[in-house]
Amino acid sequence: MALLIDHTNYHLYLKQSTQGRAGTPDGNIFFDKANDRIELIGVDELATFDHTGMGGGASDPNQLANFEGITIRGLYNFENQERSVDESLRQFLRGTGGTYRFAGAYNFINGVKLDDTVLGDGSTDRNKIRGSGWIEYADTLDGETDVDRIFHGVLSLVDVQATTIPKWALVTATDEATLQAAAWTDFVRLGDVNEAVQVYGDTTYGDASAGDFDYTTRNLIIRVRSWGYNPGETTSLLTQITEFSGFSAGYGVGESINPANTFDVANVYGGVQVSPWTGMSLIKAAPTTKTGFNESDGDFTWILTNTESGTAQECAAFLDALSLQDVDVDDGAGSYNGQKGRVWYSRNAEGKIVTASIGGEGLFIDGLSVAEQQNVIQTDDAAAQKTYPFFPELRLFVGLPAKADANAWYHIFYEDGAAAADFDTDGAVTVEDSGAAPMKGLCSTADANGYISLAYAYDTNTQAGLSAGADKNMVAIVEGDGGVAQDITYFLMERITTVNVTCAPGADLNA
Repeated sequence: MALLIDHTNYHLYLKQSTQGRAGTPDGNIFFDKANDRIELIGVDELATFDHTGMGGGASDPNQLANFEGITIRGLYNFENQERSVDESLRQFLRGTGGTYRFAGAYNFINGVKLDDTVLGDGSTDRNKIRGSGWIEYADTLDGETDVDRIFHGVLSLVDVQATTIPKWALVTATDEATLQAAAWTDFVRLGDVNEAVQVYGDTTYGDASAGDFDYTTRNLIIRVRSWGYNPGETTSLLTQITEFSGFSAGYGVGESINPANTFDVANVYGGVQVSPWTGMSLIKAAPTTKTGFNESDGDFTWILTNTESGTAQECAAFLDALSLQDVDVDDGAGSYNGQKGRVWYSRNAEGKIVTASIGGEGLFIDGLSVAEQQNVIQTDDAAAQKTYPFFPELRLFVGLPAKADANAWYHIFYEDGAAAADFDTDGAVTVEDSGAAPMKGLCSTADANGYISLAYAYDTNTQAGLSAGADKNMVAIVEGDGGVAQDITYFLMERITTVNVTCAPGADLNA
């Protein structure tokens, strides 16, 4: 297995080759003196070579690989070693120089550069550099004055999954319009980030492919996103880097497992989509006013439609999938690239989903059941967080026989009200739902499995002389008229998401 080659082991694993990659190399470092190039010949090009001291002869494995790579400090030390014994190298100006080793700051001087041949995997020798930033100088004046290129080394400090492709962009601002228009680039190396990005280029001195730009004062954004993991993102400004030069720095970016997303991405988006995701779409339009919160009404620019009543977590999974798409994910009239766009939600300390509001555009998740509304905090265009009154869902199981009895009915009472408002008295009080409608009706309205769902305004209901925001004893009655008999269930209405009650009479054998 290949390993990182650095200043501690370069003497064991590097060998100067007598020919470059275009010929028949017999080592993994070739000093192309005629063209002022240094070639880093990896294991994918030369699997083995005879390396004295490794003990394997011609079958010694090449430890220089595209993934593990090499530090410039290791290359610098190797050039020192070779110049001490190879007088032909001394006839030429050296190619590497150091600025500050502990920041991985090194230079390619005197016009000498790494070979920029594009290899089979789309990388070049520059992509093999690890733990280093550097400046490339033209062969002018003293060989360390006129800058051709500057590369900034990027090292992630948090684990990134081995299959994740991290991305980066150098931007002038972090508003959504700028990020949507930005050129996002994949790091060549998958998983943990440890490579360099070019922040400056100048073709004045003959490096025709260097480009002409100066991004040394821009903001570097690094992000990682993959299915089943919480996304990670940071910037150079958050890392307190205000100007780039030829050094490397650590960035607090990585990803962690999202235990709530256990779904198959193909079922959620882009594959064989199944319910409830077939009923979801993301739309940006003129701000829409939404009501029903504990707080005041809110306006929302983004709406996640949810016509098949997906749970809060199923909606979050849909948003996760959208953030991975390098296409337009706005089902409205506009265009919005999901991969370049925002992370649509976060989670608070209680695990609730908190939708994002960025640049005056909030997100509203529609179609949630009364119970699922308790799992979401909706953030409006003004960045105001909206919560719902606590409406426990009374999930009443009446049974299929009661559902089949056209005359069977259900009725919910307070068991013990204030004063004379008790069940089994003339003052018995019918419980009202969150919309102030009485909790009573025909059992034929139950769903196919025999359940009736009712919402209770726990925090505000003061019926029967009882205080709001307190647990209350209730009574459920289900009774038929010749089809099913009677069943009575006493239960406690608590401040929990779902209160499950079974009140399912059998057949009336006495009718």
